[in-house]
Amino acid sequence: MPTIFAPITSPHRAGISVIRISGPQTLACLAALGFKGAPQHQKITFQKIRDPKNSEIIDEVLISFFQAPQSFTGEDVAEISIHASPFILKKTLEILSKEKNCRIAEAGEFSKRAFLNGKLDLVQAEAIPDLIAAETAAQHRQALQQLEGKLGEIYEDWRLRLIEIYALIQAAIDFPDEDLPKNIIDRVELDVKNLCQEIKKHLDDKKIGQRIKDGLSLAIIGAPNVGKSSLLNFLAKSEVAIVSEIAGTTRDIIETHLSIAGVAVKISDTAGIHETTNKIEAEGIRRALQKAASCDIKIFMIDAANPILHEDLIDENTILVMNKSDLAKNHDSRFTAISLTENSNTSELLKKLEEKILELVPQQSSPLITQERYRSALENCVENLENFSLKKNIELAAEDLRLTANEIGKIIGKIDVENLLDVIFSRFCIGK
Repeated sequence: MPTIFAPITSPHRAGISVIRISGPQTLACLAALGFKGAPQHQKITFQKIRDPKNSEIIDEVLISFFQAPQSFTGEDVAEISIHASPFILKKTLEILSKEKNCRIAEAGEFSKRAFLNGKLDLVQAEAIPDLIAAETAAQHRQALQQLEGKLGEIYEDWRLRLIEIYALIQAAIDFPDEDLPKNIIDRVELDVKNLCQEIKKHLDDKKIGQRIKDGLSLAIIGAPNVGKSSLLNFLAKSEVAIVSEIAGTTRDIIETHLSIAGVAVKISDTAGIHETTNKIEAEGIRRALQKAASCDIKIFMIDAANPILHEDLIDENTILVMNKSDLAKNHDSRFTAISLTENSNTSELLKKLEEKILELVPQQSSPLITQERYRSALENCVENLENFSLKKNIELAAEDLRLTANEIGKIIGKIDVENLLDVIFSRFCIGK
């Protein structure tokens, strides 16, 4: 297997860049850079790296060394902290690329090697890009929990229980002259039923884990000039949208990403909903209605002086807001009355918004499904387990268990998953 190397820090300008090397030629790579002496496991060494052509100093660096198998990838690994000069980085990578059987790492290849060498299961590996991308407390907490192996442990437990049940069934197939004892039949049927119920409960999560990872979507809708853009700017605490007294200023969807109650939320300001013959306005309204139909939360705004409400757009995840409350003659109790110009009662709106977000994404102590491929595999498991019956042909019953174990194996990587690996690790960044 070739030795691989790549920068593992951001390519944007910084004080320090880190280059990771992993594989059997790691020590040879360090020697090529002028490393003196034998590196010590889990120790940091100060060194000068030199151009092998003329021994000129390239940089003064720190080198960390991790001896196999006690490293991230399970191989010999070195990490070189260089000054983040484009020249130094380019020169160092050029020297490494000339070493025999060494090449630049592909996207996700360090993590892929960690999986292949048993340092991570697939569920843990897929948590790495989620942890890197985490922008909110909820995303960070979930990704870290998954990286620690808590989700994978659940799936591995199910897989091992399936194998144990399968072994009992297989014994009856191998010794057809011997009937399965009644206590074994009862145990198998109960174990399969319990396991099926556990998987169903795990699936019945309202996709909270995926919502945490991907974030919630929120659309601000209402008639023109009710203050939708002002509300977007208030929530974002910046001038994201143009605010004007001229109706219809917003004709397309304007979006911003925020963290509210520790959850990622993509907020969309939409075109005012009204009757129009203008083709551009009509398209903006069509997009607004489409966004309202697909989002997780809606804020429906009305103007207190001219309350226009579309009841057909209101559902259980709609927050009703009356803006310009100082002009209100009557107050519908369903609405949160605010005044954005006077910053009146906005804290009550924020409280309701946070409550709705936490209702959709409640804090969970148990690990949640974070990938659609996990959900698909587990749904297949339920189907196979529901098909299982010792009243039918025993070979078919055993096949239902085998297929179920394979589906769980696909999640954690305990079967032949070469094609699956290419898909999973291709979405990682270089250096991970």
